[in-house]
Amino acid sequence: MTSNNPTAGYVSSTERFQPRITPTPDRLKGKIALVTGSGRGIGKAIALRFAREGADIIVIDRHPGPAEQAAEEIRQVGSRAQAFQTDVTDREAIEQTLHAALEEFSVVDILVNNAGIIVFGSLMECRTEDWDKMLAVDLTGAFYCTQIVGKQMIRQRRGGRMIHIGSTASLLPAPEQGAYCVAKAGLRMLSKTAAMELVRYNITSNLLCPEGAVTDINRDLLSDPAVMSKLEEAIPVGRLARVEEIAAAAAFLASDEAAYITGAELVHDGGATVSALWWR
Repeated sequence: MTSNNPTAGYVSSTERFQPRITPTPDRLKGKIALVTGSGRGIGKAIALRFAREGADIIVIDRHPGPAEQAAEEIRQVGSRAQAFQTDVTDREAIEQTLHAALEEFSVVDILVNNAGIIVFGSLMECRTEDWDKMLAVDLTGAFYCTQIVGKQMIRQRRGGRMIHIGSTASLLPAPEQGAYCVAKAGLRMLSKTAAMELVRYNITSNLLCPEGAVTDINRDLLSDPAVMSKLEEAIPVGRLARVEEIAAAAAFLASDEAAYITGAELVHDGGATVSALWWR
């Protein structure tokens, strides 16, 4: 019997694509990386990629189960890992987490500000509580981590890398993402300001701007074939990124190969941003 559903059996281009990505052995050997929101999604992919390149990982997530699971997977690839249930909107909790992590690892060389949330909706209809929550997680939490970890890096006198996971929404407004765009644009300027202030200490700060990937934050929405196909049509390469691809870009920014790059934006979007500008 033939189905009348035109999307029956639909498999997106994103799902069909299999990335060919090979970690660079020992590129991050001897480095300690603190990755926020690394229990799932992009943050977990970054933590695992760093571990496969030799780094030890401080896993931070507000959900203890996913944090510990991620830490266990990191240990299985041969790196040390310690998991912490930490809310990045709680400054004191971040300070306590760093103090506890330093007892195990002594130093921290890489900070990845990845923790983030999104509440969809227009700017005109955004509720105050949603605005406050999004700014608290996506921007203020990143500020806390940047300041707290940055001061530790300065004390260590061994340089460091800061990578802030922004979005193409850091660069251009997007429909139904008013507060999110404002928060991510603020993260862009946080990264640039940190780059300016910390360069004298051999600490770099860069923004990684993905167009998006299928993660827990959007899986339900993107499971709708109509939504996914429309989104893929808007991206010149015809698909979203895989989290492993975003993690590969982060690993480059964390490495010595990127020592001359600071205050920059690595736009990881399959041509979506330049396409949006072209058609304006």
